[in-house]
Amino acid sequence: MVNLEEIVEKIRSYASAQWKTLNDEDSRKPAETVEKSSDVELLAEPRKALKHFDSSLAKESHYFNIYAVDSSSRVVETPYVFVAITTGSLLSRFTGKAVDCPPISFITGAVEDACRFLTIIPSFQTPVDFDDRLKKILYTENPVGVRYDHDYNKYVILEEARLLTESYLVSKSVEEGLLEDSILLVDGPLIYPSTIEVSTPYSARFMVYRSSLEAINRDRLALWGVIRERNALAIGIVKRLYKSYYLSSCDPLRLGVSDINDETYLTALSRSIAGEEGLRPYILGPLRIRTTMSNSTRIERVAWYVGIPRRLYTSKTPLTHYTHYRVEVLGDVADESVLKPVVYDSLNIGSLLPVSIILADRRAKKFSSILLQYLVFSMGLEKAGLHQYLTI
Repeated sequence: MVNLEEIVEKIRSYASAQWKTLNDEDSRKPAETVEKSSDVELLAEPRKALKHFDSSLAKESHYFNIYAVDSSSRVVETPYVFVAITTGSLLSRFTGKAVDCPPISFITGAVEDACRFLTIIPSFQTPVDFDDRLKKILYTENPVGVRYDHDYNKYVILEEARLLTESYLVSKSVEEGLLEDSILLVDGPLIYPSTIEVSTPYSARFMVYRSSLEAINRDRLALWGVIRERNALAIGIVKRLYKSYYLSSCDPLRLGVSDINDETYLTALSRSIAGEEGLRPYILGPLRIRTTMSNSTRIERVAWYVGIPRRLYTSKTPLTHYTHYRVEVLGDVADESVLKPVVYDSLNIGSLLPVSIILADRRAKKFSSILLQYLVFSMGLEKAGLHQYLTI
């Protein structure tokens, strides 16, 4: 990995020539994207919105064309530089085919060319000047052309890098013909929320972050359309339900609650189901979610919420008895057959989550771990004190 060694030397020589670092703690404040919409509609009668799994949903169909895409980020931060490593994988556990960013051949040193997977932000006013060859593997600006500097929120940078990496993998897979007549499971929402919550106000940067995420969403929306033309379907698997507020905005089961996140809503529901009927997998939905972008473009999604018991019996524990996630597709047609490949890849083989998503996640994390260790040791940081340089 000659490119990484050259980058390390470039950073080291640049830092030694500077005399004062910039410590901008505000850019390190946690920032999270939050899913909210006032236009959420239940597409079923309230009494029919909640149903238990029918065994035929998992057993009557077989799928051998399921792919999954996921990404991983890791950070090395020293007093003079912030370095983010973002990797991703798109794979099929059925065919063994995979596309990675960066490719394995780059990690092993067989080739020097790779996709973008590094973000480097020095803690100085003047940016580091990398040559064109090294820039091929670097994220230097956001999708709308704003340079990544020491003021740019680090959490937003990581979100953008992961989304851009996943978009690259999907685009590359389309070029190689991998997604013909297939199902693509995407870890996360198909359209990413552009609402950002931070612990301190960033009025000067809010519109920058929003416009950047919306630019990514426009590209993702085009990608989902391209794979649809190839008779493939993108299905979003959203696990972090504590950051979405769709259920309480329409209250499909008339629980009489408002402004609580989806995880809390489903936890209350699951406890009620467990107490009355025992632990059984269930589906809640469908819901139509409309999102309006700043250019007045309206995007419609149809979603179902899935609850799967973690065990076969109840127990006196503060932990939830269920795993919850949302399954979503683009469009306004509530076709429950969308759930079949998801159930086939999870519940049908005894898994709480789709196994393809789990494998893509592990593969991406393995690559980011390898690159992280190589980069840290190339920078000459002590292994015994390694933890103090790893943040976020």
